[in-house]
Amino acid sequence: MPVRTLILCSFLLSLGPQGLAHAGDYKVGLAKMVVTPEGALWLSGYGARTRPAEGKANDLYAKAVVFEMAREAHESADGARLVLVTLDVGSVSPYMTERVAAGAQKRFGVPRGSLVLNCSHTHCAPEVAAERRVFHDLSDEEEAKLAQYIEGLTEKLVDLIGAAITDLRPARLSVSGAEADFAFNRRHPSGIDRNGVTDREVPVLRIADPDGTLRGVLFGYACHNTTLDFQQYCGDYAGFAQQYVEEAHPGAIALFVMGCGGDQNPQPRHGPKGLEHAKRHGRTLADAVEKALAGAQRAVHGPLRVAYDVATLELEPLPPLDQLRSANRARDKTADRKVRYLQGVIDAGKDIPLTQPCPLHAASFGDDLLVIFISGETVVDYALRCKRELAGPAGPAVWVAGYCDDVFAYLPSRRVLLEGGYEGRDSIVHQLMATPFLPNVEERVMAGVTKLVAQANGDAK
Repeated sequence: MPVRTLILCSFLLSLGPQGLAHAGDYKVGLAKMVVTPEGALWLSGYGARTRPAEGKANDLYAKAVVFEMAREAHESADGARLVLVTLDVGSVSPYMTERVAAGAQKRFGVPRGSLVLNCSHTHCAPEVAAERRVFHDLSDEEEAKLAQYIEGLTEKLVDLIGAAITDLRPARLSVSGAEADFAFNRRHPSGIDRNGVTDREVPVLRIADPDGTLRGVLFGYACHNTTLDFQQYCGDYAGFAQQYVEEAHPGAIALFVMGCGGDQNPQPRHGPKGLEHAKRHGRTLADAVEKALAGAQRAVHGPLRVAYDVATLELEPLPPLDQLRSANRARDKTADRKVRYLQGVIDAGKDIPLTQPCPLHAASFGDDLLVIFISGETVVDYALRCKRELAGPAGPAVWVAGYCDDVFAYLPSRRVLLEGGYEGRDSIVHQLMATPFLPNVEERVMAGVTKLVAQANGDAK
């Protein structure tokens, strides 16, 4: 039996008999807003692009959900709050995340560790990645438009969080799961490894009023949003899946949570039928969500606890400066830009960091649900390991999200790093990080996750 099937079976077995949490265990608030630019901005994801967007296939959204314990329901409730913002954009950076966090702290008292920004990584949204000026052919005018969009977006996200907090009211939560089959491991010369490691689980969190009326649906999937390679704004398969779920449940808000899909691609993709493929993948994912909503539910109740920390990941030593300066710049335009960027930092008298901060969060919903949030373009091995080590028939349902808070680069597992290839080493030429990670990267991340899970479970301080 494939690994992914074993993991999914374990997840489903952990659901137990159908049921909903007691009304009043939690308060939940939801809000959404359109974040599609009014004008034509440079699109994210593909370095070969040479011009801005040309219209839209569907709108881009930011959505927020706030979870809070109802004090009257549990004497142990300590006012813990989890604020999750999902974004139809290609990336999030420390600049964006910290600005939103500062605004949410100042206006609503949200602690930094309680706020998570998760991006869908659609390649058909404005280019907001921090490395855009180094690696894209952006004019000053295009950069100014993007900078203005980012400033406006961060302000809107603080308002969005406020709207979700205002919407807080008693809710029932339950978790379930299904599977979608269009994600394939891409670490093969052909771009499709049909026997490669995948995580096709679709975790689903149902949010309902005390009377059972559906208010919100969180669902996840571990796969790049790269079905499309055209010049229009679009949320790709995740955008269409959210649209279809909301159409099936008028009045409810559907939020897509990007999983650990750094080494996964949707298939088929691209080409003249790209939009058709994206809609079909979206329908497949929405159908999986509907199957999960109609299937066995595990009631979610008990204390909400959140934990946050920043792991420090180590990078390989920088090559000697004379070697860096004498590099053959003509061999590759992207490599040339990377060399010139690093040389510029050195010539300015600054140190080049050889560590990378990696924000991590864990949220425990009693004994029923554990959600782990990891930054970077996280590969699927992290989700499979977390679920293998932390779930089980007697344990909580474990949900692992990547692409949170800071999409600094691909975050390889030890296996992927040592194998090399694009996600392991080669992609670093496109990133501001100086060099690839050291082989201890996975253990550093997992040590941080383990510590936070213990804190979220009340086992450690």
